[in-house]
Amino acid sequence: MQTLSPNLDRLGAALRALRQTHDPDPQDKTELGAKCLAVVISQLSEDGLAKEDLQPLIDLQASLRDRRKGLRGEGVANRRKGAAPSEAFLGRVAAVIDLLVKAGYEEGEAAQTILRRLLVAGVSPPRKGGDARGWKRLLEWRADLSYGLASEEGSEEYKAFTRELEAIPPVERVKRVLDEQLWDRRRRPS
Repeated sequence: MQTLSPNLDRLGAALRALRQTHDPDPQDKTELGAKCLAVVISQLSEDGLAKEDLQPLIDLQASLRDRRKGLRGEGVANRRKGAAPSEAFLGRVAAVIDLLVKAGYEEGEAAQTILRRLLVAGVSPPRKGGDARGWKRLLEWRADLSYGLASEEGSEEYKAFTRELEAIPPVERVKRVLDEQLWDRRRRPS
């Protein structure tokens, strides 16, 4: 049996412990490797290896972290996921609800329809409002807009987006708003 140096023995023990306690997601085989890489970098750094010599491993670790974020949908396009919507965004949502109401939807039905689409896109309902139901908070924000209580940013976006919607031929408006999610600026071509 070969005798290992104390440093290699510690490193081996740390890697074994990771392997034994790690319950990897079958879809992401790089997770355990990334954790092992972190242990190796930490140990080599403690042992005094120069940072410039460790840099390729550090770069690889950053690359793996970015890849895992991308796989979980945490990329730039989804950076606001879970955050409260902006006033401008709520202005666009209010314009869409108004369009659906004009097309024959009940207010509550229109708000619920839009909220479901927002949640699928990773957008939270507004936090402000007295009701636990997100669609009710959308309607409360819309009511504030109609009473002149919404922010200037939200009001201006509402007006501008309403003009954009009116430029769409009437027979296509509802279908395009629901199918193409025009309220979502991330989906717009640059």
